[in-house]
Amino acid sequence: MKTGISRILINLLLRLIWKRYGVLSWWKKLMFLRDRYGDDSQPFTLNMHMNHGIYITLPDRKVQMYDRDSDTYMKPFIAFRSLCEKWIGDSNVMIAVENTDGFHDYEKKAVDYLLKSPKFGLTWDVGHSKTIGEKDVPFILGHKAHLIHFHIHDGSEMPPRNHLALGDGEIDLIERLRLAETRNARCVLETKTIEALRQSVKWLSENGMQEKW
Repeated sequence: MKTGISRILINLLLRLIWKRYGVLSWWKKLMFLRDRYGDDSQPFTLNMHMNHGIYITLPDRKVQMYDRDSDTYMKPFIAFRSLCEKWIGDSNVMIAVENTDGFHDYEKKAVDYLLKSPKFGLTWDVGHSKTIGEKDVPFILGHKAHLIHFHIHDGSEMPPRNHLALGDGEIDLIERLRLAETRNARCVLETKTIEALRQSVKWLSENGMQEKW
């Protein structure tokens, strides 16, 4: 009963958002930015994060509820994928799933399901993966053919830091950028200050990468 109610509420919420904001219709007003400053061979990309869901705190650990009930986690994603495919239609729009602080197994199952649709791809945030010891890298590289978007910033594992200016961390940025190039993926410099952005642009220039990006 709870699962059915949850699914109905999620469907209603998605439909209400669609009616109120148009969700995937506003991209038409922004497409000129991609065409003017970007590459029209790349899709207009909407980025999304996975939600770990609720957990229970025990004396010695936290237990993710969907570790115990992945079928309940999956059901809304089945509806979500179907609705997104309907809303996007034949438009050159894709939704990219970004890694954050480590995919749980039930999230990997949901991402696998989304990636079976041509309307979904992957975003690799190279700083996020670095700060968690690159735990997501095998999963991401196992789905390399679906990489369409990168968030580029430097980072370190110990201590865990990200969104650093390029060159201020431990990531092999050239390797990541070369992979992005082979995938014709859009890259976003995701720094948090103007100075860090300037330093990152300078780093790209000094490493012969600026013209590519």
